[in-house]
Amino acid sequence: MPDRTVIETREERADMEIITLAGTPEEMARGHAEACYDSARAMVRARCELALKRGRELQDELTMERCLALAAEHLPAHEGYSPPVYAEFMALAEALDVGADELLIGNGYTDFIDVLRAELAGEGCTSFIATGAATADGLTYVGQTWDMNAFAEPHLRVFRREPADGTAWVTLTTAGCLSLIGLSDRQIAVGNTNVAPTDARPGVIYLAMIHEALRSPDYAGARAAIAWAPRASGHYYYVAAESGSATGLETTATKHTALSMPDGLLVHANHYHDAALAGLAREPSGVNSLAREALLDGFLRERAGELALEHFIEGLRLREGEHPVCRAPVDDPDEGTTCAAAIICPQRRVMWVAPGNPATTEFEEVRV
Repeated sequence: MPDRTVIETREERADMEIITLAGTPEEMARGHAEACYDSARAMVRARCELALKRGRELQDELTMERCLALAAEHLPAHEGYSPPVYAEFMALAEALDVGADELLIGNGYTDFIDVLRAELAGEGCTSFIATGAATADGLTYVGQTWDMNAFAEPHLRVFRREPADGTAWVTLTTAGCLSLIGLSDRQIAVGNTNVAPTDARPGVIYLAMIHEALRSPDYAGARAAIAWAPRASGHYYYVAAESGSATGLETTATKHTALSMPDGLLVHANHYHDAALAGLAREPSGVNSLAREALLDGFLRERAGELALEHFIEGLRLREGEHPVCRAPVDDPDEGTTCAAAIICPQRRVMWVAPGNPATTEFEEVRV
């Protein structure tokens, strides 16, 4: 175990613990490791094993050594992209007694799988942006489900980060990982859903980009941290600000575009909307993604102009049809499910988190 170098405080709630990390990147990494050492190592190990399993669907002879060598090729891009994020990442690997290559797969699993060009059948998050034109109080709300193999759910954590160099933020993520969905004290909200392009290459993984975006001093900086990164693969990102402005950014490894939402609503699952980027998709839009997106989009549009927190919660819990927004809890740890959900209003400086399947877990309020 690493020595204790930073005191982390924990706010006990009904089902959710908030771990506060403060100080330099290295101090926050050591505090992170001390707070959830065993869970983080288990999460990294499980994702490395899953990556090898998925990779072998295309290459029977694929070895873990080859996976780790490919992961290591991503690291130089991170060092140049954001030295503070890279310093925290490398210190976290050391504090957890894992290789930086292993931690890269643990953090960037979906990007790494894209680089391996493996298939990801049925896994997918569903997100929304609702600006003042669509909401009852005139404020902006963003949010999403987070779908992953069920083994990830016990490793969910909520961190409050207080870096020595300024911007603080809260994030829902998993033990051993950088930021996944978050809200900063600059009132910047960031989250994502996965898409799969054909131009994946060693580069910066999506959690590092979200971490950097949340460190940003303003909305423009947060968008630039994603749009101009040397990305490993593609994701869809939503970024929202105190002003009420919000952007949906579709990316591949080499291209990006901002989506329009003239009526104040944008729902996004796991396929490209932009025709040019869709040409770089690994495969055509899947029925599962199209159906989930249509289900949530229809639910929210029926209530446009009157949308409030309770509607977003209900929308992320939708279980209708063969392709629900909220996938049912499962017993098999290798099976996909909805592991968590989050809703953020940057103007109210609040994030509501369901740290478990939202059909069975209450949303709890977290403030920066």
